[in-house]
Amino acid sequence: MSLPPNTQKRGNTYFFRRKIPVDLISRYPRKVMLVSLGTSDYETAKTRAAEMTAKTNREFAELRGVKSDGWKPPENFYLSREELENAEGWQREYATNRDHHKAVDRALREARKTTDKLLAASGLPNTEQLALARVVAESSAGSAATPPKADKSVPLRRQVTRLDASPEAWNLRHAVPSWIRRNSPKPASVGHANRAIDLFEQACGVVRLRELTKAHGAKFVAFLLEPGAHKFKAKTAGNYAALITAILNVAVKDDVIERNPLDLSFDKSRGAETREPWTEGDLKIIFGHVLFSNAIDAVPEWNGIKPVDARALLLMLLHTGARIGEIAQLRRRDFVVREGVTAIRITAEAGTVKTKESERVVPLADHLLADPWFGSWLAKVMDGTRPEDAALASTAGRKRGASDAASKWFKAFRETVGLPAGRLNGTHKFRHWIRSALAAKDVGIETADAITGHAAQGSSGRVSYTSVSLPTMLAALNRLTYPRVSGV
Repeated sequence: MSLPPNTQKRGNTYFFRRKIPVDLISRYPRKVMLVSLGTSDYETAKTRAAEMTAKTNREFAELRGVKSDGWKPPENFYLSREELENAEGWQREYATNRDHHKAVDRALREARKTTDKLLAASGLPNTEQLALARVVAESSAGSAATPPKADKSVPLRRQVTRLDASPEAWNLRHAVPSWIRRNSPKPASVGHANRAIDLFEQACGVVRLRELTKAHGAKFVAFLLEPGAHKFKAKTAGNYAALITAILNVAVKDDVIERNPLDLSFDKSRGAETREPWTEGDLKIIFGHVLFSNAIDAVPEWNGIKPVDARALLLMLLHTGARIGEIAQLRRRDFVVREGVTAIRITAEAGTVKTKESERVVPLADHLLADPWFGSWLAKVMDGTRPEDAALASTAGRKRGASDAASKWFKAFRETVGLPAGRLNGTHKFRHWIRSALAAKDVGIETADAITGHAAQGSSGRVSYTSVSLPTMLAALNRLTYPRVSGV
């Protein structure tokens, strides 16, 4: 990933670095501005760097029309005392270990030249090579560079063994390519696996697979569950532990190690909070909003989402219990008529789905189709005359995906109408509402699973052989009592 203009990354932190123009050098105490952007997130750093660039452009333009007598750098821009101390600390570290940094830079340049050849030899599909490229680059750079001089105030660069090392020297990262080949994970899952390894190395260091012991597992579990140390809950910690276990199991299959020595089991429900379905009052607030009236054009475009798309989104979430990403990424061709039933297709072809059970066809309830506004909207989607492919056009083309765009819209909507805030009060409550409503009408679990795309629990017979027809699902949805929608 290329860095934004005037940006550097040292360790995990991004810095704004810009040379002073030659004609203005006399106006500044240094030839280079260096300011910590205070973030390790690429997108945040990109935004802050752009703001700093615009600010310095204005400053330079102003200074070229100002006399130098008595002028000092403006306090509202130049480095604060804390930032100055951080910048000088970084400069001292860089000067002390200049040879190391130069060696790392040289190694990275060489790694880029040979990465394509290494990836081609790996036999991985193109969609899976990005994760391996990262490991290749880090491995090549880490092995070529001389470690910096010991300095307790500066974290040492983590050393990663080269990928072409013998099995005796393998650590967790060496098993990732084989894990990818065997399981064909999505890019997001590969990222989660690398994050899990990062956490393991924070807890235990870089340990060779053949040197792992049960004590390493206990140390990693303690690290994951350390109170207040992480932003994630026990369930997410369990997901990271499961990824480490899966990677080690691949190493066993590849005969790199005889067995998996780590016991990473723990109670994943610790600290978990329960998400409740929407109450009758909540639904009255949502569907009584002006968004569902003839004055829909007065609704702001939070996060750039058109009110028309937002209204259709919430109506489908209520009537299908689908995940917000499943609805936000629907294409016009995903609205179909099968067995005489109007339905939506939720498929990985349209975007991200959570599990294989998530790919399904869900009928649209008669209550929804009877809504005049939605009926008109649906007719325009299915008439084949619109040039855009996305059903909810304003959610499309987003760098972080349709699901993220729709979720941010709902967060703004929720705040405006006065619904409770927090992670447990998002659109997932529509899924809980429809599951509760189906259960209250004595709808079978198999039918409810088929509608919401939950993985079936229990016997293999249910998983392998149970198939629920569209008419059966539609009949179940039509038994529900839906809240009144304003303007209908």
